Amino acid sequence: MKKTAWILAAFFGLVLLGAVALNADLVSRSRAALAGAGISGFPEADAARLHLLVVLPDSDDGYFTGLLEGIEAAAPEAGVAIQVERYPPSSPEESRRWFEIGLRSGVDGILMYAARSDDIQPYFDFAEAAGVVFVAVGKEAPGGVITCFVGSAPLFHGFEGGRIITGLLAQRARIGIILPSGGSGSPEDDSLYKGVAAAVATYRGAEIVATLRTGAGPFAAEEAAAVILGSHPEINAFFCATSRDTLGAAQVVVDRGLEGKVAIVGADETPELLRHLANGVVAASIVRDSRAIGVEAVRAFASIEAGRPPPGVIELDFTVRLREAAE
Repeated sequence: MKKTAWILAAFFGLVLLGAVALNADLVSRSRAALAGAGISGFPEADAARLHLLVVLPDSDDGYFTGLLEGIEAAAPEAGVAIQVERYPPSSPEESRRWFEIGLRSGVDGILMYAARSDDIQPYFDFAEAAGVVFVAVGKEAPGGVITCFVGSAPLFHGFEGGRIITGLLAQRARIGIILPSGGSGSPEDDSLYKGVAAAVATYRGAEIVATLRTGAGPFAAEEAAAVILGSHPEINAFFCATSRDTLGAAQVVVDRGLEGKVAIVGADETPELLRHLANGVVAASIVRDSRAIGVEAVRAFASIEAGRPPPGVIELDFTVRLREAAE
């Protein structure tokens, strides 16, 4: 019995030692990266006064591509060197690990993506205690008192999508909504859904037939669109909340020969999405200016670090891309 206890103690001791060593290595690499001149990807990094750790999902969603472009574009003017760390969308807990490493590494600020369902108040509290500026970015502000969040207004995004669909189909609209992964609670409580529903309510007879959240896999959007069409063949319009989901729905519509029969109102823009707009598979795309969100987030960080009051929640507008504009 004693021998077994000693073996178990030794085993768990080695596991703990390994975890401590791994964490120390991560902190060391983070500090080394922050000390390097090229961490931000721009030549002005040598003159940077501030170090900003950027933690984002490693996603092919065009929203994050634009977001990072904006962050990198604003960094030189603000005197900021950035270190970008990505984590799998299926493992959002990885973002907390990088947050903790950033606090221990002595960065000046941490800019991190936050979903609507995230409880980010502890992040602001821990960062403030460590003397680090924390800026959250995302598609919708989480609940609670937010010190600094830069994002968009999903309620109006959804309303605009519903308005476009009902403008095309009026009372005949039978809508399938594909919401992004990562949300929690009933889809009817999602601000995007509420926006679409508010627009649809102005047309007697128009209705939202089905709503589904996608998963995190590479073909999750196609699967969601196929499930909705399989269960509700009367669907004649899709509202999609991300560029990834828009492309997935477009692929299913094309595969089933439903071009011109099922209208798609999507989100954001990528080269492939613009091609679908030009050939009429996608009727419209509501483009959140994630690049501008990235720019404003860096400016907010620099402003707070300089001693100015935090701005609270900043919501930026969107534009609508139509077929004519994509041609």
